[in-house]
Amino acid sequence: MVRSRFRPLVRVCLLGWGCLPVMTGTCTAEPAGAAAVADKPAAAAPGEAKPAGVRVAYSLVIWDREMEAVVKAAGIEGHTVVKGPGLGTWHDIKGRKTLRPGAFDGLERGDCDTLLVATPSCYPSKETWAGQLGPDSTPALICDAGVKNNPKFRLVWQTWFWAVPDRKDAKKLNMPLDNPGVVERLRGLEQLVDEINQKHGRQVMVVSPAAQATIAFVRMVDAGTFPGITDPATLWNDVSMWQPGSHVRSLVQYCNLATMYGMSPIGLEPDFSAITFGGGKTPKGSFKDLAPITDEQREILQRLAWETVTGFPASGVKKP
Repeated sequence: MVRSRFRPLVRVCLLGWGCLPVMTGTCTAEPAGAAAVADKPAAAAPGEAKPAGVRVAYSLVIWDREMEAVVKAAGIEGHTVVKGPGLGTWHDIKGRKTLRPGAFDGLERGDCDTLLVATPSCYPSKETWAGQLGPDSTPALICDAGVKNNPKFRLVWQTWFWAVPDRKDAKKLNMPLDNPGVVERLRGLEQLVDEINQKHGRQVMVVSPAAQATIAFVRMVDAGTFPGITDPATLWNDVSMWQPGSHVRSLVQYCNLATMYGMSPIGLEPDFSAITFGGGKTPKGSFKDLAPITDEQREILQRLAWETVTGFPASGVKKP
């Protein structure tokens, strides 16, 4: 029942995101001149062997415990978490200007196979990136360091969705979610991915479209087509981007898993029950304190993540 009504709904949600043509973006994630992207993970179909685990590092605003729970549920053997580079804070995406000496030592040694980075400042911007764009940008520097002694290195750059409270009522989300600048920002990120991959002759940088999936999810709730939830504002605690609820937290990690390993999250049953969080802008709490996720809701979130990732060329993942 869920499958029959969900597939066309996802396509509508994705194509409706700020009128963003996600299926026809500028980035192919397969640079011209590269005969084949042999290192791109192949999506595992039911019954096929799972992808081999790699050494993964997390940096900036990552809910790593939820990510690890999803990876564990996927049964990926060999997945190992290693120390990530010192990028500073989530708003220090300013090229070399904010990098401390030795920040990339581990990357340059080849200690990391995949680096997952998430920041609200995920889109190239002269203002937030302090003019450090293109080859001088933080993602470009990360890729240069990562491939120095590791020909398999990949940067997974997660997009981020800002939950904006309504100006008249702080307890509601600002709906609709259309933003005139969102298409331009995303295309700027796609262009940067193309430039970096063309430079290295292979797929070094890919994008986890968590923001696109989250926006599609919020619109489903607002349209009344997601079972059990009717108010988009309840997807966050106090309508704060720093305090996502259980559904958004898990949806983001399903997108990250699909992008990192090219594997569908559909059918996974991750155990988040022991996860606690808190610190910085996030108050202390546990996953048990958040709204429960039903089996039906979990499948919809997983399908939404897979449809979004495989429908977004910059992720580098295609349906098998």
